[in-house]
Order: sequence, then structure tokens, then C-alpha cells
Amino acid sequence: MNRELRARIMHIVGAGVFTGLSLALGCQDGSGGAGTAAGGTGGAGGTGGAGEQGGAAGQGGSGGQGGVGETRCFPPEEVRANAGAGGAGGAGGSAATCPSQYHPNPVSCVVYENGRLEDGQCCYDTNNLGVGACGRPFFVGGEPRLAGVEARADWVLADATDEPLALDPTTRAALAEAWLADARLEHASVASFARFTLDLLALGAPPALLDAAQRALSDELHHARACFTLASRYAGRSLGPGMLALDGALDAPTLAGAAASAVREGCVGETLAALQAGAQRSRARDPEVRRALDRIAADEAAHAELAWAFVRWAVARGGEPVRAAVARAFDEALAGVRAARGPERAGIDAAAWHDHGRLTEAERARCHLDAAREVIAPCAEALLSAPPAPPAAPTAIAGLDAPA
Repeated sequence: MNRELRARIMHIVGAGVFTGLSLALGCQDGSGGAGTAAGGTGGAGGTGGAGEQGGAAGQGGSGGQGGVGETRCFPPEEVRANAGAGGAGGAGGSAATCPSQYHPNPVSCVVYENGRLEDGQCCYDTNNLGVGACGRPFFVGGEPRLAGVEARADWVLADATDEPLALDPTTRAALAEAWLADARLEHASVASFARFTLDLLALGAPPALLDAAQRALSDELHHARACFTLASRYAGRSLGPGMLALDGALDAPTLAGAAASAVREGCVGETLAALQAGAQRSRARDPEVRRALDRIAADEAAHAELAWAFVRWAVARGGEPVRAAVARAFDEALAGVRAARGPERAGIDAAAWHDHGRLTEAERARCHLDAAREVIAPCAEALLSAPPAPPAAPTAIAGLDAPA
């Protein structure tokens, strides 16, 4: 999948179809580098249940606190330098010193929640362990915006199975938590593509890009429902999203700003998401999980192509200022990929974790590092070194221009 996706992106950015030898990447299958690099698991705190999650960044901790993994603490100055304002809830009165949410890396969708001051440190619950790439996040003011979680059945797909699962309670709770985190992120991607469509209209983008963005929004809606279905299956009760706050989310776009966002959220985020979903699918044995990941991997690859096509068009249209903004965004995003590494989960059945579509943190990190080195970096170099082209999107983008 890595080799194929890189060839498709290289074609889009104007470098011709790439035909060189691709290294065996950890993202490709269960027998590659990611599997051998995983090492042992353990070291993280216990895993809680799949209860309702906290509120979105900027809203405070509205909603119940759900399955909590390990607690991690950071120096207050590090948090203040990297975190957004956050909300005031859930921190026991300490939010004035430690923001209620801490999101240190805009490439990884791990968010530390329930901030409080303990012994001079800002301590957080790591609710989203196991989430690496998250597709296209919905950033507002530099922070990922997520909906809460409610007990509701209308987001659960009608063809979901309710067959009993032979899983120990710790592994089952961890799977519920991980798929619930993915569901919230996929739900946020619907909003991200809605905003991206408005940005395309504001910037005068070609109709091929608008059409692809509209279909990508529909894809993300299906992904969210598939992930809520899996989370509900493992949690033993129907779960769906609550309200998603949109305040401050619709600033007037600039071409350079929109291109830089597309680099972070699409060229990097969705390329990683596609390759990670493929890696998860290659290890999965559960039929329902495999069906969900089959579609997610294919759709995220198409969404990545859309992002690369838009950035290519934006650079051609905006010239050197846009090219410079894109180069900076790639540098920052790739540095974030190299730095992103979370703790492993403890107490889970490793074989069942793979069977039900999850990667260990070491596998995820190796997958992302290899994808950044072998797919994203060379494609970014080709895009930035390509000669100027007319400011029009290609009339045919693989996977993007088929009839809806």
C-alpha cells in the first residue's frame, strides 16, 4: 500500500509516476518492521472503561469522564507553551494554572485531559492511548475540537453484529476506549471537511476539488458510524456523539493558511491515517473490524490525494509565499511525527489487540516514522521542487473523480 500510495501522490504533485524500489515499510503488513520493532508491552497504567468522554477544548470538561488510562505529568511551563486555553471544568479548580486539556503534538491526536496541579506538575489523564493518526482533525485555534459522547443508538450501523466476544474485561474495555476515541476523531473529520469545502469556495478552487471534498465528508460520516458501532460492541451499550462546538471555527481563509492546514491535516495526517489503517487491517482477524478498516484505509488514501492535489494547486496559484508556508508546515509536521511516541497499554491480550484491529504504540510509531521517511518526505520534496504549473487542479485524480 505504501508503494502504491506514494506513486499516486507523486503523479499528483507533478513528478510523474514513481517507479523506484520502495523499502519494506512497517506500515505494510504484520510481518514487516513494525511487528519486529514492537518489543514488549507494559509500563502504562491500567485501562478504564468506555465511559463518556470530557468536553471539547475551549469548552471545559462538560460530560462524564470515561475510561482513563495512565496519568502523565509535565512541567507547567511546557504545558503553557504548547497547550491552548482549554476549559475550566474537570480540573478541580486548578485550570487557571494547568489547562484542562493539553495537546502537545498537532500531528498525533492524543489529547491529555482532566488537567490538575499535583506537586508542582500539570498532570493529565491519557484517555486516547492507542490513537496515532486520526485522519483529518478539526482544529480550532490550534487545538483539536471533539464532541462529547452520549448513550444513543442512531449512530450504530444497522448491520452491526451483537455476537458474544470472548475477551477478558481489561482488553475489551481497552478496545472500547480505543475505538471510541477513533469514532470521536472521525466525527470531527466531518466538520473539518465541511469547513474545507467552504474554504475551497472562498478561494475559488476548481470544481474537481470541491466535488472530492463533498464526497470525503460523506466518507468520514461512514467512518464515524463504523467506529461508533465497534466502540458500542465492545462497550456493551450504544454510543454516539454529543454536540460539537463550532464557535471560532470559521475564520476567513487565506491561500497560504489553507495550504499549510492541508499539509498538516491532509498531506501528513491523512497519509499516515491511510497507511496506519492498512497496517491495522493486515493484523486484524475479526470480520467486522476488517470490513471497517478496508473502507477506512481506501477512503483515507483518497482523502490524502485530495489534500496533495489542493496543495499543488495552491502553490501554483499563490507562488512563493504559499510555497514557503507549505515548506514550513511540512517541516513542522514531520518533526512532530518523529517526536510522537506514547506509552504502551498494560494488562491487555496482545493477540486479541491485533485481532480486533489495533496496533501497539511501538508499531504505530514505527509505521509513522517509515511512512514519513519513505512516502511523505519524498513527495513533499517533489511538490516543492516541481516547476511552476498553471493554477488548475488536474481533471482526473485517482479515486477522487469517480461519480458519487
